[in-house]
Amino acid sequence: MIRHLVHITVLFSLASCATMDKDECRVADWYVIGYEDGAKGHSLSYLGNHRKACASHGIAPDSELYEQGRLAGLNEYCTRQNGFELGKSGSKFNPVCLPPLTKVFKQAWQDGREVYDAKSKLLASERRLKQQQKLVDTLYQQLKDSEARLISDGISSKQRRALLVEVKELSDELDIAEIKLTEFQDRVTYERNNLEEVEERYRY
Repeated sequence: MIRHLVHITVLFSLASCATMDKDECRVADWYVIGYEDGAKGHSLSYLGNHRKACASHGIAPDSELYEQGRLAGLNEYCTRQNGFELGKSGSKFNPVCLPPLTKVFKQAWQDGREVYDAKSKLLASERRLKQQQKLVDTLYQQLKDSEARLISDGISSKQRRALLVEVKELSDELDIAEIKLTEFQDRVTYERNNLEEVEERYRY
């Protein structure tokens, strides 16, 4: 029973990895398939996936037609707008474009990447600000609690002295934390303004 389950699992895994099934391989229009792959930014090496999938059915792809289609599809992928959107989304640069599209596509990707980097810096600064605000709130509450215990009835002189030290330490920590909080607030303002400037500079 276990052997059969393993066999079924292996077959399912192989099927899920295949880019094409038997019927698709049999009636394949390799120009169209190449075009679709090119429009997705796949390199010529991606044909190897189709070749492997169809080889198990005794069918070989037409590599010449596929490459013709892929090159045509790259014209759809290697646009200025798409390069910008890919960079803006944080995607790695994909060096599949050919001259004269290479330069325009790469420049657009770099512009988009600058927007992505600026946005990432802002988000990171906002996270740090949020963490610092949480620290300030925690220290403030601890200070208030210690001050309340300090003036409460029923505590000994020894406890009062310890609380005085604690209040002083918490007060100092809170002062430092609030200074850092202001610095983080200023940093967020800077990063937000920088992002707005970058987005204004690169309007695609």
